[in-house]
Amino acid sequence: MEKAFWGMIAGCALAFGVLLAMYLNKAGVIDFSPEQTVEMEEASETSPQYSMSSDELYALVYGDEWEEEKIIPDSEEEETEEEIIFTYTEEVNKSDYVDAERNDENELFMPESSTQSEETEEQATEEAQASESKKNNEYEYKLYSDHVAITKYLGKKTDLIIPDMIDEQPVTELEASAFGNAKKLIRVEIPNSVTTMGENVFKGNANLVEVFMPESLTSLGKGAFDGCTNLVMMSVPEGVTKIEEKTFNGCNSMTRVSIPDGVSEIGVSAFAGCSKLQKVSLPEELIKIGEKAFFECTTLDKIVIPGEVTTIGKSAFEGCAQAASIKMGNSVSEIGELCFKGCLKAETLKLSAALTKIPKEAFMENAALVNCKISANVELIGENAFENCVSLESVSIPANVETIEAMAFSGCTKLNALSIKKGVTSIGDSAFNGCTALDSVVLPSTIISIGAEAFNGCTALADVSIPKNTLSIRAAAFAGTKIKEVTVNKSCSYFEDSFPKETVINSY
Repeated sequence: MEKAFWGMIAGCALAFGVLLAMYLNKAGVIDFSPEQTVEMEEASETSPQYSMSSDELYALVYGDEWEEEKIIPDSEEEETEEEIIFTYTEEVNKSDYVDAERNDENELFMPESSTQSEETEEQATEEAQASESKKNNEYEYKLYSDHVAITKYLGKKTDLIIPDMIDEQPVTELEASAFGNAKKLIRVEIPNSVTTMGENVFKGNANLVEVFMPESLTSLGKGAFDGCTNLVMMSVPEGVTKIEEKTFNGCNSMTRVSIPDGVSEIGVSAFAGCSKLQKVSLPEELIKIGEKAFFECTTLDKIVIPGEVTTIGKSAFEGCAQAASIKMGNSVSEIGELCFKGCLKAETLKLSAALTKIPKEAFMENAALVNCKISANVELIGENAFENCVSLESVSIPANVETIEAMAFSGCTKLNALSIKKGVTSIGDSAFNGCTALDSVVLPSTIISIGAEAFNGCTALADVSIPKNTLSIRAAAFAGTKIKEVTVNKSCSYFEDSFPKETVINSY
């Protein structure tokens, strides 16, 4: 038993010694080179202790397969790197291990820099955009690697069919003003290869009567047919999503136009001056109508604004004198000044429920308008908004309105029924001036100020109640009326001519 115990102690000491020797050799403190081993053997000839070589020590710990790690002098860096790579390659080949960060030659993958990537993309774009300017008997054009863009028409034809191929490449673009000088053109047929027509492409072609645009077209530039005064009708292709600024401006012979459902915006003056345009059906997906879009379309039969439209620009339908009715969808929240001014034949008007402001001169001089129901969300009625609507008979001002601005209903000579809801605080100068059919007015308790000449010239007006809260009545506010007696707050300021001279003024 005692022998077994000491044997176990000896075994542990031997293992500890082996591990310590390995550590010291690795750290470079002891070198188990063959010379040292010989010296140790000579020194230990008289000793019965057993000496173990470094090879045997490594074999004892790591087993039979091992590779000695070498300390590399600085001068041998390059050579050592080659040895390490060689060793790595051999080991990979032996183990079938695949390193995702190395290629088939076991070289490290180097990530492509963003700069290199951008440069490559830019180079590819430049190559694709590189063009050669050329011309033939009829056209000047740019020849690209995959398409042709016509830059100028050189011919003198009156009836033109534009080719779909030039120099074995498809014609995809008619550039800006490409046919602007072709004053003799009467009829043009554009091939199905064309996707883009540039700005002013046919501008000023006064003899142009008929143009067939391809279904492939997706972009129709600003002023494309501006001033084409003999163009009779037009069908805009389905791929076009916007009618740009002045696209058909001044096409005063055009009687009909077909606008596809995909169009979401009609730009500034897009159809301005199309004085013979009788019918236009606005697409359901339309969202915005720009300023003067249909300005002076004097023969347009009616105005129907689709349900998705939110904005109608300034003077968009000004001067549409023959339009018999105006109907807005309930998404319209904003209309511009003079938007429907001069729609002389419009007898009916339906305002959007989302509308919050009736701006300056919005319906001015709409002489046929009989009734107007102002939507509940309206907060302001602007200057001259309904001025000279001489057929307007009744008006109801909703409670959300705070201000009726100057001359808002001036000259509405047939207005005989006026309802102003509680909430209105201010009536502007000349707001109801010259409303000669108005015989009585009940002002709500919220009215604080009444502007100069607000009801001046209302020759039938004999009865008016001034609220206790009214603190200001400006000059000639009720001049020219038949009011004989009136009661005002003793704190209210008014002028000597605020009422007719014979009026008896009492105080609360």
